[in-house]
Amino acid sequence: MKKISIGIVGAGSIAETYLSIIKKTKLFEISAIASRTLSRAKNISKKYGIKNYYNSYVEMIDENYLDGIFILVSADQVYNVTKKILDFKIPVFLEKPPGLSSKETSALSHKAKKNKVLNMVCFNRRFYSNFEKGINLINSRGKLLGVSIEGHERFWKLKKFKNKKILDSWVYANSIHTIDLLRFFGGEILKVFSVKNSLNQKNGDQFKALIKFKNKALGSYTSHWHSPGGWSVKLFGEGITVIFDPLENGYSIDEKFNKKIIKTDKDDNIFKPGFYRQIKSFRELVEKKTLTYPAQDLKSALKTMMLIKKISL
Repeated sequence: MKKISIGIVGAGSIAETYLSIIKKTKLFEISAIASRTLSRAKNISKKYGIKNYYNSYVEMIDENYLDGIFILVSADQVYNVTKKILDFKIPVFLEKPPGLSSKETSALSHKAKKNKVLNMVCFNRRFYSNFEKGINLINSRGKLLGVSIEGHERFWKLKKFKNKKILDSWVYANSIHTIDLLRFFGGEILKVFSVKNSLNQKNGDQFKALIKFKNKALGSYTSHWHSPGGWSVKLFGEGITVIFDPLENGYSIDEKFNKKIIKTDKDDNIFKPGFYRQIKSFRELVEKKTLTYPAQDLKSALKTMMLIKKISL
């Protein structure tokens, strides 16, 4: 396998998740890591056998030949860091959200286009093997008729979370996980009708949306941040319903109400679901200069950010 050199920006838990998978699969050669906290970068470099570590990503890029960069910083830092790294014109893989507003994502998309930078935004659930199988089951019977998604947030668990910027933008920072699945399963959107309430979050903490997709399927999205619940998806087809509840576990129901479990593939059992496939997709982007479905770049991710804006207005 051809060696492709990457640099990692960020040294939090999500960075370690990626590093452990990359080291095991050898999809990339990890040349360097940068973090605002040098000691953290040093400890992780030692743990994963990374030769070079820095507290400046500019210095990291200047001193290493990199084929790609993984931007794995906190949600409130993604925009500022990505905006600067795009100037180096190196392919980037960035953790979601791609900014904390559609305006920030639009600015990043515009800059990536202007600088002709290959880019991919991490939406690992788009790469779930059970999702792919569920979609195939629906398509094997005819048309997709509807999508129903519940994206409840366990907001009461964030009482000790001190980053107010992220909390005030939680619908972008975290609900993006489930709202993006509306587009993933249903396709592009024709109309959105939404309402919201607020218990104590000024930007809303209860959301309900009705959606009509361009393919004429109907969709719904429900999210209550202060009520116990989880994330789930229901797909309605012709003579078949597919349910993911929780998202990692799926099953189908036919006209006779026979229930059949949808099994996940080996890589989703070994690694955090979806991660191996999306890392592999970024490698293909770097090699072939083409982004393949179900991956999204900034331009496509902007559509999800605009959908979030419509749901949360």
